[in-house]
Amino acid sequence: MGMTAHRETHRGNATHPHRQGGWVGAWLLGFVAVCLFAASASAEDAPEIRVAASAEEIFIGEAIDYQVEIRNSKNPMAPDLTALKKLFDVVAQGDESHNQSSTFIVNGRVSQQNIFSHVYLYRLTPKESGSLMIPAVTATIDGKTLTSRPLSLRVVPAEVQDLVLVEIEPSQTQVYPTQPFDLTLRVLVRPLPNSEDANPLQPLRQQPPHLQVNWVDPIPGLSTDDKAHWLQPLLARDGVGFTLNDVSTRSGSFFDGPKLAALKLAHSRQTRDGLDGDPIRYHVYELTRTMTPEKTGVYELGPATVKGAFVSGVEKDELIGRRLVAIAPAVSIEVKEVPLPRPPTYCGGIGEYQISASANPTKLRVGDPLTLTIELERGTKSGSLELVSAPDLESVPQLAADFELIDKNPTGRIEGSIKRFAYAMRPKRPGVSLPALSVSTFDPGTAMFTEINTSPIPLDVSEASRITSGDLIGSSPTSSTADIKTRTEGIFQNITDPSGLRDERISLATWGGAAAIAWCLAGGLMLAVTIHRRRSSDSAWVRRQQGRREANRRLSLARATLSGGQSQEALREVRAALIGLIADMQNRVADGLTTADVAAALDATTVPVESRDALLKLLESIESAEYGGGSAADPSQAIESAQSLVAKIAPHLERGA
Repeated sequence: MGMTAHRETHRGNATHPHRQGGWVGAWLLGFVAVCLFAASASAEDAPEIRVAASAEEIFIGEAIDYQVEIRNSKNPMAPDLTALKKLFDVVAQGDESHNQSSTFIVNGRVSQQNIFSHVYLYRLTPKESGSLMIPAVTATIDGKTLTSRPLSLRVVPAEVQDLVLVEIEPSQTQVYPTQPFDLTLRVLVRPLPNSEDANPLQPLRQQPPHLQVNWVDPIPGLSTDDKAHWLQPLLARDGVGFTLNDVSTRSGSFFDGPKLAALKLAHSRQTRDGLDGDPIRYHVYELTRTMTPEKTGVYELGPATVKGAFVSGVEKDELIGRRLVAIAPAVSIEVKEVPLPRPPTYCGGIGEYQISASANPTKLRVGDPLTLTIELERGTKSGSLELVSAPDLESVPQLAADFELIDKNPTGRIEGSIKRFAYAMRPKRPGVSLPALSVSTFDPGTAMFTEINTSPIPLDVSEASRITSGDLIGSSPTSSTADIKTRTEGIFQNITDPSGLRDERISLATWGGAAAIAWCLAGGLMLAVTIHRRRSSDSAWVRRQQGRREANRRLSLARATLSGGQSQEALREVRAALIGLIADMQNRVADGLTTADVAAALDATTVPVESRDALLKLLESIESAEYGGGSAADPSQAIESAQSLVAKIAPHLERGA
């Protein structure tokens, strides 16, 4: 019974925050009970199954924590919950092993004791109200079926009343992947009987009403902003508001434990008819959260409950309270696939996008490389840029006829709300220009595909220059004068000084060596030009040469972002710089590259182990800060560490090793 008492007392406070006092003592009692149970449960004892629930009475729409413990079995199988699922919606909350091994030495004799215990945690939401029985669960251990004891649970139905109303309202009931939508919890509270305009939550500040909502914590398949970032601005310093789930603040005293935080929700007024048909000008409190679906399916959001004591009347100038619970039924959000068939020019964009294109250089010769950059900018309610792929330029007849595509499927780079694709190409003939390009996106409002177009880009493409023998260094001159200088007295006439006489014969060795050197220089120059042009057309080589510069540019952007107070965005830029460096150096697609992928990529290089481990540790800390799995990373320190790592790692990767 010690475990049951511990679970019910501790979890009961979490589910029913209005119950106060004695939780520290109960926790200590539960801890002692666990120790006693562990001491008596050893590997030699017969396997057994035990269960515990966090509460014996809840309101309809609420959930309880349910624990199944299997003892004295080294590797137990998960219990069978088939009987529970008939009366409850069951959500697994994980499992953990409590196995222990102890060695004792008494009077020189060594003995060892092994204790096996495995705990499975679930969250149960009743499908109906009334006096229910949580059915027994079973588990098969070593071919033997173990059965737990059933537990009683009273589920109190919600009463019909017009004092407090609660509802959940989505901005849309049908969306597409990566298309954000808003979900609003709305609580309507009748005005105070003695003051129409006064805040009806003011008299409740000592014991604020409590909200229980199942979409405060992340829901698999739906991404949203960090819970602390979302709720921090709503903290009520005066204690007037609502408490929400287990969101708490630190108490000034250790013995008081954590205190549930009061949140000040958006406030407005709205008139609705009461049960008697008379209009009531309610005080309306709203809590809104934006969610983005990551995959298709139907998501049940809710139910949501509000419970507590509310002012229902006045007697002899004293306000009268009434304890009640109000429940908002769940709403369904359907995340649909983009319909088929899809146009060949569909790029994966969902929502509103703008497109533009630019070319560099615009003045070139036939065969010279140029870079065509296409930019797609998403609107505020559009889908993620991660799903946007590079437009297929080979499907544009005029472009395919006039240009040779070197990089047909470039890797996109995301910067803020813009994704850029850089195509390498060569003009095939003079006088050509880049035509207008069409890209299709999907409009979820009309459920139709729409086209967005770039503007045509004029180019100045001339004939490729031809090198003649006269252009080469060391070639013979094409023209020369026949001016022969002589002395009027005749050649060598009247020259008596022998030093004035020269050997006028041509030295074949001297002139041949000079010509050979000149031709070698010309050949070397032509070879260098050829290698440069070939490498310029090698997209992998170009990316590797630009990788370090691009990483440093992103780190500079991270510093600028941090100076603007955007710490989280700065950390994203640091991660993009490091991931992009690896992708550029190894000609990989950066989108979707994980820390594990980076580790595998670096295993085949000469990057030192200490630099590799430092890089992976930095990426893991940034991801931990991004998804709330650890303590917040220091953006300034992350930027400096990344700068040092780029300098250490880039030389190894630039050599292609």
